[in-house]
Amino acid sequence: MRKVTEQIAKAFKKGVNKTIGNTATLDGAVFLHGNKIAKIEDGALLMSLAGWNTPTTRERLNGIADVFGSKLRFRQIDFEPYLCGKFGNHIIRDDCWEWVADV
Repeated sequence: MRKVTEQIAKAFKKGVNKTIGNTATLDGAVFLHGNKIAKIEDGALLMSLAGWNTPTTRERLNGIADVFGSKLRFRQIDFEPYLCGKFGNHIIRDDCWEWVADV
């Protein structure tokens, strides 16, 4: 996990607003290049590629999942975005805009 990802994920979990480079946590959400990629809603962690299936977006989300103790992982298989978890691999549709909850 990159240092910036670890610092942002830990701040996000603590509810602390912090900005490092192109990533920020603000009021219970994480933004990458201004796009909301993670949020806490009704006590649940929700994550999204926010339309950007990039290595950096996946790395940030996987780092957040690690810090929160989630087993979910965002991957790319044959150029398609996938969410991997305890029920196997599932392709992410709708141009990567889905919000995924860790359940």
